[in-house]
Amino acid sequence: DSSLEDGNDQAEGMAGRSTLPQEFKTFFDEKTFGSGEADCGTRPLFEKKKVTDKSEKELLESYIGGRVVHGDDAEIGSSPWQVMIYKKSPQELLCGASLISDSWILTAAHCLYYPPWDKNLTTNDILVRTGKHIRAKYEKNQEKIALLDKIIIHPKYNWKENMDRDIALMHLKRPIIFSDYIHPVCLPTKEVVQRLMLAGYKGRVTGWGNLKETWAANPSNLPTVLQQLNVPIVDQNTCKESTKVKVTDNMFCAGYSPEDSKRGDACEGDSGGPFVMKNPDDNRWYQVGIVSWGEGCDRDGKYGFYTHVFRLKKWMRKTIEKHGR
Repeated sequence: DSSLEDGNDQAEGMAGRSTLPQEFKTFFDEKTFGSGEADCGTRPLFEKKKVTDKSEKELLESYIGGRVVHGDDAEIGSSPWQVMIYKKSPQELLCGASLISDSWILTAAHCLYYPPWDKNLTTNDILVRTGKHIRAKYEKNQEKIALLDKIIIHPKYNWKENMDRDIALMHLKRPIIFSDYIHPVCLPTKEVVQRLMLAGYKGRVTGWGNLKETWAANPSNLPTVLQQLNVPIVDQNTCKESTKVKVTDNMFCAGYSPEDSKRGDACEGDSGGPFVMKNPDDNRWYQVGIVSWGEGCDRDGKYGFYTHVFRLKKWMRKTIEKHGR
């Protein structure tokens, strides 16, 4: 499709860019959401410096048909919205999450509440670590550790059956200060969903790999630095046919089909972590999914399932207006 090709043409992209950023419309009320929305999705060490990261080209190429690669170490600052949910005692990495403003963090509900595993975490049990790259060490001058004062789980989160509406919001006690390593991601708009959330288009999952079958892993096979993996969105019917679980419109799935044999699923990522896409129209990163569930890592014909963030965005706005500062 030549019209898509043109849109990705560097020269045209550059020429059009001076007028584009103003078109970004904010969705949340800053009084309750906190700051950061207007500047979301533009990474201080990349877009702001006009530097591209090693594999974003692969994402953009997938929007016009491109190649595949396997998961890899992320570059420093390439996922500045990545958050680690950390258990206070005993200290352990529980889940991934993402920064959506200076006051709010987005994650999967099952990271905080999952009765089958006796999991029911409160604000006192956990802290969040932002600006991290290396999993196990304290990254002085780079990471910030923050406390929470509210956790709100979607009232219709269906843990009993199929993890429908697997989404939760966490409010920070104090607003976090953004830096080169700490910066919020954008939440999807209808335009972004229609333009980018198409089968075959790739998004990126990030995390320290404590998911699913690696979840109980001994630390030795947990990666030391943040991992990232680019995976294509899969047609919803294929998602449904791949599992006995009832798949709803509040979910989508991504991964490689057995034919692609380019293994790679969200084992690289963390439960609760972000599935992001870069929008070539405004050069911002949008979080369209939350790592939710899967049936084994990387097995043939099995895909990773993600919470469909856009479908739950109105709930997010309502909740934030009610609980924000």
